[in-house]
Amino acid sequence: MSEGPSSKVHVYRFGAYELDGVTGELKSADNKVQLQDQPLQVLLVLLEHPGELVTREQLVARLWPPQTFVDYDRSLNKAVNKLREALGDSAEEPRFIETLPRKGYRFIVPVEPGATTAEKSGGVVAPPPVGAGRASSWLWISFGVAACLAGVIAANLGGARNWLARARGPAIPQMATLAVLPLENLSRDPEEDYFADGTTDALITNLAKISAARITSRTSVMRYKGTKKSVGEIGRELGVDAIVEGTIQHAGNRIRVTAQLIQVATDMHLWADSYEEDATHILDLQAKVATEIARKINTVVRPLEQAHPVNPQAYGHYLKGRFYFYQYTGRGWQQAIENFRQAIAIDPNFPEAYSGLADSYLAAGAYSVITPQEAVTQGKAAALKALALDDRQAGAHYVLASFYAWYNLDWAKAEAEFQRAIVLNPNDALGRNWHGGYLSLLGRHAEALEEHERARQLDRYSLIINANLARALYWARRYDDAIAQSKRTLQIDPRFGVAALWLEASLRHKGMFKEAVALRQLFNPETAQAVERKFRTQGFQSLLLESCEQFQQNGALVTAARCYAQAQRKEQALTLLETCRERGCFSLATLNIEPDFDVLREEPRFRKLVQGVGLPPK
Repeated sequence: MSEGPSSKVHVYRFGAYELDGVTGELKSADNKVQLQDQPLQVLLVLLEHPGELVTREQLVARLWPPQTFVDYDRSLNKAVNKLREALGDSAEEPRFIETLPRKGYRFIVPVEPGATTAEKSGGVVAPPPVGAGRASSWLWISFGVAACLAGVIAANLGGARNWLARARGPAIPQMATLAVLPLENLSRDPEEDYFADGTTDALITNLAKISAARITSRTSVMRYKGTKKSVGEIGRELGVDAIVEGTIQHAGNRIRVTAQLIQVATDMHLWADSYEEDATHILDLQAKVATEIARKINTVVRPLEQAHPVNPQAYGHYLKGRFYFYQYTGRGWQQAIENFRQAIAIDPNFPEAYSGLADSYLAAGAYSVITPQEAVTQGKAAALKALALDDRQAGAHYVLASFYAWYNLDWAKAEAEFQRAIVLNPNDALGRNWHGGYLSLLGRHAEALEEHERARQLDRYSLIINANLARALYWARRYDDAIAQSKRTLQIDPRFGVAALWLEASLRHKGMFKEAVALRQLFNPETAQAVERKFRTQGFQSLLLESCEQFQQNGALVTAARCYAQAQRKEQALTLLETCRERGCFSLATLNIEPDFDVLREEPRFRKLVQGVGLPPK
């Protein structure tokens, strides 16, 4: 390749575009075209050598300092694709950039020199720095000088990690917010997707434990799995300073993870590395990756506990359990319970599996998939076993606290467990969500809403967290806000029934019966005409009583009691609540805050029930 005109030409004109190589400004008909750093460097190299082959190796040398490890192929492809997007070009029908398979690229339109902005205004143009033909000045200021001064870092952690030598870059600024995107599965087996997703989840959990940064939770990042959106777009949507993306390969008994840290504002790759472990030490590998990321963004506040070896087969069942748990369906929770139990059968000393089992029983019981008795008996036992094996399992503390609050009505124990969980992992979005519900039960509505909002900030696209924020607003009798939040949740998923439940309840208390009926018709189109006819001829009361009977038949006794209370069937409501007190029901703890029960508060039988719950009369 010839030396090119880079030492003489600072402005390049091609087609309708003009690029100022000094300022990095790309224009088309006086309109500025946004171009990030790496696509800009690719364009500069191509413009310096129009009509010539520019190899991928030459572009890599321009974009990254020597001995820096990144996933070169993937990162270079992204830079070229972004450049093509900015120019309105395509690989299939190239107007500017031609791909030469397995070789590189060629700029295929004429390039003419022009005057820089400074030259046009009579200013002085600084000469290009030494080495400008190979790398831009900003690149060498930020990376090269530091590399020369510091040399190369090499480390070997336990002999297991493949730490590639790399130049010491500049100090990375502290990042207040971070998201870990779903790791790409390189195993070419779709059945291994659960493994990639589970490892992503583990990195998020570990970072949340040790970092002062706000770590975006699993639900919010998983919606970007397989997306074609750029890191910048994703980062802006999630509201984070930095993003981690990477790959995972599971071959035989070996696991390899690569990760790279990208600053959202600049699209600059700040750090990257590769890690490899025996599958038995997968938890150790995850801890190492998370710790290194936290160190790089300068937010380590506490060390991770020593990871324990785990049976690979047991870990596979554990990851499948987590995969099914996050489906947030009755069938999903039942499959999660089955897989967690299989993991425990293989490795009876696997605390994370017991914690996952407790999670699943709590969710299945709270949403009447299983009986409250089964949920509390099995779920509490699993949580206590997890903590007996490892008291630092924050998730198990959150679950145990929720059982104490919602089922046992033991507020002191619930408070102690919640506080322990928050100390261990303050960034657990689902745990914060459970804690918000507990604060609502105590009538501490302002604190509850703060906690639910904190959970939503950690996981802004979580359906259950968004729906439970609407629930907290409903319990605080802020019906207009509850309606608005329920509708925002349904914008994420229009079929999410939990959000519809709180929306209908809020509409009822506003006297908006027509809107409540329309919501029922939307969720049950097969009965829409019958619902409309019954509402028109018999009124909303008839629909309400029909729902009461259905809830009672399905075993949701507290919900049925709410329904009867709203229908002014006080005797039936009180009888169901007393039955719940005898049997034990999850939602009995809501007696003091549920608006539907306001019509019962002067009833002596209801007051006795409230006293039994252990809260002062409202």
